[in-house]
Amino acid sequence: MKNNNYKLLPVSALLCGTLLSSQAFAVAETVHPRDYIVAPPGVNLSVTYLQTVNGDNFNIDGTKVSNSADLEVNAVVERLIHYTELFGMPADPQIIIPVVDQKIGLLGDDSSGIGDIFLGSTFWPIADNTNKEWLGITPFVYLPTGEYESDKAVNVGANRWSFVLQAGYTKGLTDAGLYMDLIGEVEVYGDNNDLAAGDSLSRDNMYRMSAMLSQDVTPGGYIWGRYSKQKGGEQQVDGVTQVATDIDTDTLTVGYTQWIGKEFQLQGEYSKDLNVENGIETDGVTLRLVVPF
Repeated sequence: MKNNNYKLLPVSALLCGTLLSSQAFAVAETVHPRDYIVAPPGVNLSVTYLQTVNGDNFNIDGTKVSNSADLEVNAVVERLIHYTELFGMPADPQIIIPVVDQKIGLLGDDSSGIGDIFLGSTFWPIADNTNKEWLGITPFVYLPTGEYESDKAVNVGANRWSFVLQAGYTKGLTDAGLYMDLIGEVEVYGDNNDLAAGDSLSRDNMYRMSAMLSQDVTPGGYIWGRYSKQKGGEQQVDGVTQVATDIDTDTLTVGYTQWIGKEFQLQGEYSKDLNVENGIETDGVTLRLVVPF
């Protein structure tokens, strides 16, 4: 009988390796204010993200057990989007390619390289520019393309397929440029059948929601804030539930977005975890460059 002593090591690869992979990829998956406003067919966008995330406090069941996790994630993510029409609706097929450098000093391990590439497209059943109302549905598929080694605590690849279904609603609230965005999503994970010692890692669904407000302050520029909640994702090794692996995290983000003419858009943001039930409390800065072509 196997001794599933992973449950005694919640700061091991079982939790932290997964956390790092999610942190790196979430930068492109995360919706920003007004992202669900559809562009005209034929528009192409290159979206580049530069992100740095750090964290020291490690929590188990809401209690800090270490203040020296020494988590560092640095990522460059390239996202290519093409706006078109599919199935009689506006759509934006896209590909996202992350390049990641990450480490947990407490574990003495790191990993870098191209992570898991993911593909998707938003479909807009509602795209009412006149009344400033948009509703989009976005499926994403994560491919197990990132480098993965079963004997490493930190990997840029998750060694499994995953599927994300995201829905976004955007509404212009005033003529003065106040917008609201509401986002909900669920992530369904495949199994990693190459965990250390030949074990299999599975994970419950992860649920996320975000609420955002943005306000025009200059021609082509707006300030914004986002509150996000993540919950779920409890993990099992060979069918045995692992303690302290379920996620319950609240995060606050503030940012500023500015179009420079019609040539490109610059965005800067700062995010900080307000509450982390299990895992590493993080804060980080993300810069985004959008270039139409």
